[in-house]
Amino acid sequence: MPVEVKFCGLTRAEDAALGAALGASYLGVVFADSPRRVDAAGARAIFTGVPHGPRRVGVFGALPAAEIARTAADAGLDVVQLHGDPNAEDVRTLRSHFDGEIWGACRVAGGDLPEDLASLAEAADRLLLDSRAGKGKVLGGTGTSFDWSAVARALSRLGFDLRIVVAGGLTPANVGRAIEALTPSVVDVSSGVEESPGIKSEELMRAFIEAVGASTK
Repeated sequence: MPVEVKFCGLTRAEDAALGAALGASYLGVVFADSPRRVDAAGARAIFTGVPHGPRRVGVFGALPAAEIARTAADAGLDVVQLHGDPNAEDVRTLRSHFDGEIWGACRVAGGDLPEDLASLAEAADRLLLDSRAGKGKVLGGTGTSFDWSAVARALSRLGFDLRIVVAGGLTPANVGRAIEALTPSVVDVSSGVEESPGIKSEELMRAFIEAVGASTK
């Protein structure tokens, strides 16, 4: 199966349009604490001109489900990514407010996985694995990767198939190794294709797409 690409942390309409033109399946904006943070109106402007095809993802921290759903509706999102250390109950609660797809993020330190990961994976449509970088408020986009091989071994012990999204420190140079280790359905890149926070590089976006394609031939 081909591995899909998500370009995240978008802050400019031209970068979203380029991501769509390059064949990305998902385009993401950030509503959580981040140098790439936007509001609902900003997200709509970023997605202006993007053709039907790529799904629009919003990244949220720990907020009430009703507030997330309102922002998702205002921004025209297809997917909500819960990135504030959610649990299965958070996902189930949001489903009563939001009809789209819900991703549950698990932030990994080294190769250790939380005990409740299996229940989160079962409740969410996809399990997103990202790096846990420090104790600050920033939830992602730090350019730090986790131990893919160690996490792959830990996941294999869960005993069921997972629809995994891999994020955290991915670049055109290393995304192939991440795919080989974890066999994700989606790879999610933000800082790894940037000139500066929120400003994407056309050259790096193209290189990332090419690297993903090469790794799945």
